[in-house]
Amino acid sequence: MRRFPAIATVVATVAVLVTGCGGDDGATTDGVTSVQFWHAMGGPLGDRLDELVDEFNETHQDIVIESVSMGRYQALSQKIMAAVAAGEPPALAQAYEAWTGELIENGSAEPLDEYMAGPGGFSPEEIADFVPGMIENNTWDGTVYSFPFNKSVRALYLNKDLLAEEGLDAAPVDWDEYMSYAALLTKDRDGDGRKDQWGTAGQISAWMFENLLIQNGGKILSDDGTTAAFASSEGVEAAEFMVRLLTEYGKVTSGYEYQNDFQAGKVGMIEGSTVSLSFMEGKYTFDMAVAPLPRNKERGCFVAGTNVVIFADATPAQKRAAWEFIKWFVSPDVTARWAAKTGYAPVRLSAMESEAMTRRFEEIEGLDEVYRQLEFASYEPRSAAWYAGRKHLEETGVESALRLHRSPAEALTKAAEAVNAELRSSGY
Repeated sequence: MRRFPAIATVVATVAVLVTGCGGDDGATTDGVTSVQFWHAMGGPLGDRLDELVDEFNETHQDIVIESVSMGRYQALSQKIMAAVAAGEPPALAQAYEAWTGELIENGSAEPLDEYMAGPGGFSPEEIADFVPGMIENNTWDGTVYSFPFNKSVRALYLNKDLLAEEGLDAAPVDWDEYMSYAALLTKDRDGDGRKDQWGTAGQISAWMFENLLIQNGGKILSDDGTTAAFASSEGVEAAEFMVRLLTEYGKVTSGYEYQNDFQAGKVGMIEGSTVSLSFMEGKYTFDMAVAPLPRNKERGCFVAGTNVVIFADATPAQKRAAWEFIKWFVSPDVTARWAAKTGYAPVRLSAMESEAMTRRFEEIEGLDEVYRQLEFASYEPRSAAWYAGRKHLEETGVESALRLHRSPAEALTKAAEAVNAELRSSGY
């Protein structure tokens, strides 16, 4: 395997979220350019982001980034689209690819190629230093419109103490081992006839199914993006594996109960985002490690998370300032520190060898191998229709199968019909 190469934050209220960028050139009378940055980071993630925003503001005397958290992605999406419709968007915002596609269509997203190639841009060597696929995923018809911001990969979290009781001293590497480990770890410890320890647990998650799908050689959509492809034989096999794993040797929980059970030592293995580290660390007393997802026919991992966009309605000064912040944020040092503090993935290859990441790899066993999944990572479809369709996959497909309301084949077929209807209504 190839080794990766070597508070002054402004808190705005909803009442001022649609005040727009304002000003002739986005600069105040003292020459300082103010940039509103809308995002959905909250809790410890929001705290880490605000720390970095404060650091940027302190080291860039002519720019002030105003960090405005909407708390949830749905609220952020609604605010962005309402502000765009009113002609008063912020200068900078976090956005999923499907949102960016809509912003491109209505002319709201600023193309970034000139910034990248200009005097304040990136050299060819710096472009090559980005994790493979991340720039391409932010490119539409040959033009870059967004930049990677908070990207994560899925990991397998292991209670090493429970595994050791069964003579298991390594993570499962494939589906067969995954299932056999889960079976060994599922127990009735107090002998009352009911399970009180589970091999695994999880929430209803399209992300889990998607990873299993590509590991089994399947695809989410057809190659031309016009029809759902996940109800294939590969998809049914993946769903059958997921259902057996979570219903025979695990349990399906609401919200983040599965994490709480893992932290309490009741579950041997769980899947979750690398960002889960931010919420679980310090809450367990056993020896914990993380590992890449077990493979099947092939290795596969979908990258999750959002990017950032600059809005075309921003003033020239605000656009330059927003770009300066983006470039700073994705620099090797900053992306490494952001990753080490949050669990998001570094977006630069050289960041993997940084002091911050080296220390983090020493603290969390297996984390370096988890991030190496980026070498063969995939990205979800980027259309607005898929953003809506994904909900059908999760609710009509995955949830229906895991709740045993339908067979995996029936659940995926129903979900595919709903996704195809979304695609048709969007002109695909």
